[in-house]
Amino acid sequence: MTATQNSHDFSGAGQKPPLVYATFTLRDWLTLALILVVAGWLRLGMPEAVEFFHDEAMVSTLAQEMAYGVRFPLEGIISSVGIPNPPTSIYLMALPYRFTSDPIFATMFIAALNVLGVGLFWYILRRYFGYGVALVGGLLFAVNPWAIFFSRKIWQQNFWLPFFLLGLLLALYGLCENGALNRRRKIAQALGLPIWLFAFQMHFAAWALLPLYLLFIWYGKKRLDRVALAFSLVLSALVILPYTVGLVQTLQQDPDRISRALSTSSSEDVIFLAPSAPPLMQAFRLATGLELETWVAVGQEAALLQHVPRKDGVWALSGLLILIGTVVVWRRYETRKAILLTAWAALPILLFLPSWTRVFPHYLIGSIPAFAALAGVGGAFLYQLLPPQRLRQAIALVGVGAFALVQALWWVNVQGYLYRTPMVYPAYTTPAGYLAPIRDALREYDDVVVISGGMFWAFHHEAARWPVMLADTAECVRTLPPDGYAVDPAHPFAVLIAPNAGDTPLQRIYGLGEARIFPTRDANEVYRLYAPVDAPAWLIEIQAIDPVLFANGVQLTGYAIDGETVYLQWQLPARRPDLQHQYFVHFLDENGDAIGQRDLSFWPGYHWCEGDTLITWTNGVPDNVTIDALRVGLYTLGTGKDEGQIFPVDVLDVMGNPAGQWALISLTVE
Repeated sequence: MTATQNSHDFSGAGQKPPLVYATFTLRDWLTLALILVVAGWLRLGMPEAVEFFHDEAMVSTLAQEMAYGVRFPLEGIISSVGIPNPPTSIYLMALPYRFTSDPIFATMFIAALNVLGVGLFWYILRRYFGYGVALVGGLLFAVNPWAIFFSRKIWQQNFWLPFFLLGLLLALYGLCENGALNRRRKIAQALGLPIWLFAFQMHFAAWALLPLYLLFIWYGKKRLDRVALAFSLVLSALVILPYTVGLVQTLQQDPDRISRALSTSSSEDVIFLAPSAPPLMQAFRLATGLELETWVAVGQEAALLQHVPRKDGVWALSGLLILIGTVVVWRRYETRKAILLTAWAALPILLFLPSWTRVFPHYLIGSIPAFAALAGVGGAFLYQLLPPQRLRQAIALVGVGAFALVQALWWVNVQGYLYRTPMVYPAYTTPAGYLAPIRDALREYDDVVVISGGMFWAFHHEAARWPVMLADTAECVRTLPPDGYAVDPAHPFAVLIAPNAGDTPLQRIYGLGEARIFPTRDANEVYRLYAPVDAPAWLIEIQAIDPVLFANGVQLTGYAIDGETVYLQWQLPARRPDLQHQYFVHFLDENGDAIGQRDLSFWPGYHWCEGDTLITWTNGVPDNVTIDALRVGLYTLGTGKDEGQIFPVDVLDVMGNPAGQWALISLTVE
């Protein structure tokens, strides 16, 4: 084997002579530059078109809390199967949010990280499979629409692939190459597994690739350094320690969390462990780049393809290259290389062949580069079958370049279509570019009230989105549902009414002056901004009472009854993001018996700001009876092992001691 060879080989433990490693030439670096430019153009281009919706906002919230020193998270957000994700993605996202609350900047940080991942992938192919495989495989990975789409979102599953590729390179270099066991190889052995474990914690589907590390240990067992292995295990334990602690705490509170999640995720109409088609279908989509419209334009797939047509037969040729590459890698490459690429492509698919959960495309992100590598092997093989040298090179370059350009331009046009065309969730949501002008307009206000379709951070996107976007400009951002709650901040504030708020009485309360209109893709879906607002115009006069202090710091300060509606006035303490209470109102007759009651969600502590006055109201006041008193209280609903239980919030006396579990408001006129 000579120094002019274009590929390295794994060490053969005596089966192969020592390798004379090829050096990278100017052509290699120019090729890498080309691939990085293409990958950067597609991943970093048109940043205003990126999504910033619910999952993105929840991840960003935890990342900002870490970046600002509020708390160190031991878990991430809840995964799609109902189990809390590990926190490593939060640690990563804290980096961009340390500098700005702009989600576009944070998304471009992820995109740039994935561009580096494309470069790492090309380097692995070039180092171990040769120039031709790296050229074809690197370009196909760079232009794959699924790979691009998953590189441009603040989703936990979009962060881990670059770290996996880095760990893969270290494992190959430290355990599988010929050569002396020098200091650099020992460092590679020590760092490979911890980096993989850091990456795998970002999404549970990534764990499917862990067996590859056992494969590397087996291949490199004769050159494995014990000190490096011990150091690697210690680092690995430290990497998984935060999540271990967090998961233990979660299971102490909710011992059945995992079994319940698996039971919920599994399909009820199929036998467990029975083969299922969706993973194979998703694998075909991700391998060829086809059918991205089924994810970004749900319900509008035909309209998207009409505006941005695609030749599916041409795109499917990459699938043919993968099949050819799978055969060729077993017939013409060293067995261990064949095992590596085949296992890399197949392991994520095999994990989800049993029907234990629904399979989404992002579960198979780890297979995308392996598919591209196999296509590169197939392309390099076909290259050898072409006519003589110069003509062969021209045909190959034109063919690969044309295919890559077709996929790249299709993505660019799709991105423009998604930015301009009105869509309804679960299709592609309002791009961040439409939200940026609103964010800029709200910069001058310390207090902001957002009125949207819901108020719960874990369920409603507007409630999670705006506190993130205004984190470094506003002192307090609150979200109200369309009815039943209104808040009066202690200082002048701005009111933003989201398109999903609908027709709401809060418009009469807050809609003072002329609104500034901010359009979205849909002319009928606009944001309205009222600012500044000095005080709400309450729809009813509130009767003040002596404040009743609850143990959570909330005070009940007034009430009103108007027809069948009862209003309650509360004074709020500082933000308590983990508190979610219920409140009750019992209507009592002269004998103290309840003649009616209402139980509703209290405004979440996530939105509380010290000094705010909250008004809640609800219908249900009994008709044609005399109400002598109101009994009002707060309580929490048990979760996990405490599910089904009710925990009242104590009322405190002037000394701060518990004095009951409700406030009694007499309506008798003296």
